[in-house]
Amino acid sequence: MISVRPTKDFYAEVRAIAENYGFTNFQAAVSGPIADNLRFRVSGYKLDQRKGYFKNLAGGPSEGSKRDEYQVQAQLAADLGENAELWVSYKTLAWHNRGGPGARAGYLNDPYQTGRLDPNFSIVYNSAHGYTPETGVNGIVPGSLRQFGNTNITVNPALADSHEFNTNTPERVRLRDVNSLTANFVYHLPSIDIRYVGGIQEYKYDLYGDTDATNVQSFQIPLAPGSICGTVGALFAAGRSTVNCAPLTVNADNTFHYFEYPKWYSHEINISSTTDGPLQWIVGAYYYNEKYTGTGSTADFFLNGPSSLRTPILGAAPNPLGIWSTGNYDLTTESKAMFGQVDWQATETLKVTAGLRYTKDKKSGTEFRRIVCNSDACYPGLYPALGLSAFGPGTAANWGSLLGNLNALPAVGQALGLGNALAPLGGLGNGAMDLTDTLAPKSTAGPIEGVTSPSVCTAGVCRQYTIGSNGIASRQLGDTSDAWTGTFGLQWEPDDDTMAYARYSRGYKAFGFSAGGFLADPKADEETVNSYEIGLKKNVGSTLQVNAALFYLDYRNLQAPVTVRVGPTNVGQFVNIAKSRSSGLEFGMIWQPIRPVRLTVDYGYNPTKIRKSIPLIDTNDNINTGPVSVVGNQLPQAPKHKLALNGSYTFEFEPGALTLGATYLYRSEAYANVFTREYNKAPSWDQVDLRAYWAPTGGKYTVIAYVKNVFDTEGYQAALAGSSRNNSPTVPSDRFATGSQEVELTPPRIYGIELQYRF
Repeated sequence: MISVRPTKDFYAEVRAIAENYGFTNFQAAVSGPIADNLRFRVSGYKLDQRKGYFKNLAGGPSEGSKRDEYQVQAQLAADLGENAELWVSYKTLAWHNRGGPGARAGYLNDPYQTGRLDPNFSIVYNSAHGYTPETGVNGIVPGSLRQFGNTNITVNPALADSHEFNTNTPERVRLRDVNSLTANFVYHLPSIDIRYVGGIQEYKYDLYGDTDATNVQSFQIPLAPGSICGTVGALFAAGRSTVNCAPLTVNADNTFHYFEYPKWYSHEINISSTTDGPLQWIVGAYYYNEKYTGTGSTADFFLNGPSSLRTPILGAAPNPLGIWSTGNYDLTTESKAMFGQVDWQATETLKVTAGLRYTKDKKSGTEFRRIVCNSDACYPGLYPALGLSAFGPGTAANWGSLLGNLNALPAVGQALGLGNALAPLGGLGNGAMDLTDTLAPKSTAGPIEGVTSPSVCTAGVCRQYTIGSNGIASRQLGDTSDAWTGTFGLQWEPDDDTMAYARYSRGYKAFGFSAGGFLADPKADEETVNSYEIGLKKNVGSTLQVNAALFYLDYRNLQAPVTVRVGPTNVGQFVNIAKSRSSGLEFGMIWQPIRPVRLTVDYGYNPTKIRKSIPLIDTNDNINTGPVSVVGNQLPQAPKHKLALNGSYTFEFEPGALTLGATYLYRSEAYANVFTREYNKAPSWDQVDLRAYWAPTGGKYTVIAYVKNVFDTEGYQAALAGSSRNNSPTVPSDRFATGSQEVELTPPRIYGIELQYRF
């Protein structure tokens, strides 16, 4: 994207990019003077990708980076007299597509989890159970599987081809109502500049997709021998019951909606010196305010079509959308800071830098949560509580289509010859169980840190939440934190070809909330880091430039993501790692032995380590199910090795210059969280890119041709946390020692051409 400031002379440029997968990107910019003291620039692009990287075997559209987006930016720059300057920029953009951040980018690298309940969301029946190879009571009713689309596939197609999947709900991204306004004003005084920098921005982002990652529409759960449902069904067939019962039909069309609707603004005023003396300084103040509405550590999950989720029992509020898990929040963040920095040229070769900053942060808001269950994870506890233990377990295999239909119990009692014994249970409803209050955190030790709702205690058990008439629980969150941070550095330049430096910095990250999950410990404390770095930049003759740095980052209370189990649900949470470090080497080299040849090397070595932490529970470990030590493990998303090699050769011709280049990239493995396990790992990968660049004499136009990922190797954008698995003692196909691996891929082979034309 073209993005520079307005120019004093007229300038215009257009660019066109075309790639495989139906990718096009058209860009344009025009800039120039409106008056002697006023300049403008307008730029924009329209980008489309019509074919995705992943093929849907269920007959749905391809997915993966499919895009339909645009952006427009307008800038004004003005000289307000001799001493003042103003720059203003407005930008808007939109996405209307089935790709983009958050959409399909990877695959499950293991067989489907086909147990009746998926531990990731066991409050509803597992859609992939329709694919189970089991028969009898552990399977499904023969012939009952119904699938969307034109396929009868029952195994994970990604195991044969990582770019194939099988779902019925396309993942879809929408970005709208994007407005970004930025302003920069400076006033020049004889020895100082007074500068204001401010802006406001907002957007609405929505992501929709397939929760269960299958194309299963429905299936039936078989009845157990001697089930109450079978008995009632037989009595109905004999004319002795007014209610019938059959195997439970499971609606398996599970989908999700993730959204974030933030709006923020900031102001900064600083005063800086402009004299030529050895002492330069800057002081300033900063303010930031953000209002964020969105889903939290989980999305909103719901079941399309009719289901018992819509009519919760026992007097719970209606659930017309069929949502089985909702967790979102409204949060206001306010940050204030004052800062100053001094640069002192102590000698001709030595410069000393010292800076100090004080920051105070405040966060407050409300989180919302509701959990509604219609599976064997919840009913088995309900039926004994209603005095129905004599009728067998509260499961689909026992109660079949009557599961959750408490209104039918009086008629069941009549059919069984019990008279009106079950009549008091009539009118309790026909539907799902609301677990919101059951799973909401309670305390016997006083208020929960970070929760500001009043505490209401009964018999020594305290609640800091309320449940509204819509069935959604809410509670207030809030807290503050502050910190002094700063930097101190030395820079030594003994000659024009040498620059050495040593720098210390202390950083701070405000506390945070794992909002939307209604956790017993929603707050993560503030994080700090002490950073030490020494480096050297050296020109060796006129052909070689070397950059090298050693660094050590000492983290305290690093905020790290983990998954925690709350009843039959998995929820993301940030926890504090007491001590950890990131250290290593960064090395860069540019070598031009002869004019046409240019070689570059960029290498990073970064071994990270957790040094101290409380034991944590890995929800993906079905063998060691208690807290385990994470000391010695790597930090999340931190590959130990990164390497980029580039070489180019320029052919000089009378009409212009042709540069041919090649790049080699390598990344070592990385892990999604603090559990350094195979199922959390993104493997190591490498890639080769090729590029040809034609620049004619005069610079009127440029042509670039390229191939990225020449050998179509599988690379990994990021590590993803493993997906939980069951470890069933009785069902062989549902027995796993650990979670399954999910990986996020880099794009496959991409080839394209770009044309730039300047007016």
